[in-house]
Amino acid sequence: MEEKKKKSPKFLEKPLYPGGAKALREFISSHLQYPQDAIDQRIEGVVTIAYQVNDDGFVENPTVVKSLCPSCDEEALRLVRMLRYDKARNRGLRLKVNSKVNINFHLAPTPARSTISYTYQTTQKPKSEKKSPKSSGDFGYSITLRK
Repeated sequence: MEEKKKKSPKFLEKPLYPGGAKALREFISSHLQYPQDAIDQRIEGVVTIAYQVNDDGFVENPTVVKSLCPSCDEEALRLVRMLRYDKARNRGLRLKVNSKVNINFHLAPTPARSTISYTYQTTQKPKSEKKSPKSSGDFGYSITLRK
């Protein structure tokens, strides 16, 4: 006789984000509002937030684990507070799940633009000097490169 393998039942289910990790990343990237002071100072990096998800799918106690700057930290906390997970069905047991998320703050690269400007000036020699037949005047150029 063959013995039947019993499946071990999942006793506790964790609340999951609807759509999985990919949907969570898309939600964060679509709702992220880069703070203006961080843009002005060209601040980039990662903010790590630790939080708990209760059995109803609501986020509780979000805290900053890895900080970047105060305004980026506040934006990351705002995003995490907006998250809603699916309800976990755990046969009447109340459960809180600890989780972490990294929120990336990266500015789009700005293309380096070089501008070239130049001026053209002619200078006339005083009439008292003899002109050589080959030169009719002096020319001067000034070139400025800007980034």
